[in-house]
Amino acid sequence: MKLIKNILFIFCFIHSINSHGQCDSLWHNYNDTVDIVEIGPWMYDEMPGYPGGEDSRLVFIKENIKYPPNWPTDSIKGKVFTTFIIDENGNIKCPRILRGVNSILDSIAIDIIKKMPKWSPAKARGISVSSTFNLPIFFGTNSKTKK
Repeated sequence: MKLIKNILFIFCFIHSINSHGQCDSLWHNYNDTVDIVEIGPWMYDEMPGYPGGEDSRLVFIKENIKYPPNWPTDSIKGKVFTTFIIDENGNIKCPRILRGVNSILDSIAIDIIKKMPKWSPAKARGISVSSTFNLPIFFGTNSKTKK
């Protein structure tokens, strides 16, 4: 019994070390010359931005939705909630699904995020920093037909 407890403890210890990689952490180390050691998403002076603004981002998403062949258009409805990291250079890293619709729409949403151009990074005290960004991607129409 003691052996099993020790093995379980070692497994949990190793798993906790591996789970603190770049994609799983919302905390980032920054330039300590300006007294920023760790920063959370609530301390940004400037949030990250898509090049051209929100309208350009919506156009990009609409133009890059690629459905599989023979996918019934009347079944394409829902909102996929995604998250990703925008690093200090504006690159997108670690796109993930927060809440999906189905595996096909989820994979389309991830593909769209991976194709996005560089963003302008978040800033904290005038320094570009990594940040997380949550982005819902809409599939289908939101308009309702009148009866």
